[in-house]
Amino acid sequence: MSSPDSTYAVVAAYARLSRTIDGWNREAPFLINCYRTYDKLLNIIGAGGPYKRTLDLGCGTGLQTEFLAGISGEVVGIDISDESIRVARGRCGRLRNAAFQVQDARRMSFADGMFDCVVSYGDVLSHIVDGYEDVVSELRRVTVPGGVISLEMDNKWTMGLLNQPREVWSALMTRGGHDTRSWEGMKFKTFTRPEIAGLLRRHDFEILHVHGHNILASAVPDRYLLEQGNRSLLGRAALALGSADLSLSGVFPFNRFGYNMIVTAIKK
Repeated sequence: MSSPDSTYAVVAAYARLSRTIDGWNREAPFLINCYRTYDKLLNIIGAGGPYKRTLDLGCGTGLQTEFLAGISGEVVGIDISDESIRVARGRCGRLRNAAFQVQDARRMSFADGMFDCVVSYGDVLSHIVDGYEDVVSELRRVTVPGGVISLEMDNKWTMGLLNQPREVWSALMTRGGHDTRSWEGMKFKTFTRPEIAGLLRRHDFEILHVHGHNILASAVPDRYLLEQGNRSLLGRAALALGSADLSLSGVFPFNRFGYNMIVTAIKK
């Protein structure tokens, strides 16, 4: 389980961010690049539908939920943040097939085999520094055989390490992922490709494909990747590199070096 302190940090951070994150998503180069890749992956997933019932795990303010409602008979969004769920309900109030609940992904209240599609973008698995295997165990329980899951997590090996000497040392000294990466008071668990493959395999999932985002763009220092308002030269460079990254997102070996990985798998 994640410690109470780490769980509180996530809840507190998203209580703040839920009021401003939509604007940030439209302005910060890193997040613009994220959402371009999300859109690409959601269209791939949508082509495999329609789905009977989809889980939007860590739904945040409901941006992906809107799309998922269009490819599913029902979609349920869950998040640990009450404030994010409040915003998501307001955003998706017109959708009759979308529902939202405050839940902990490590201990979900759903019946076994309830979902044939699960989408979890926004680093949910990496937020749960100590309890991430509990989440995957729960996904095995609530996903039907043949169901599709698509999960995003922080990648250990990324060009962004060029700007993070402390994290380079931690990465070199740690087998598998580590939890040195942080943002907005939250720690993040990073994963290696073999580590996430083994985790999914232990819980009866077979990987279909792996994509990365902010591959080349992650070499740009964070302050430019996350800038809002007037765009600097390096901010514009991050967007241009992000466009190249979108084409490379599923191409080996580039997909192994995104700042984040998005792993899509099928339940055996």
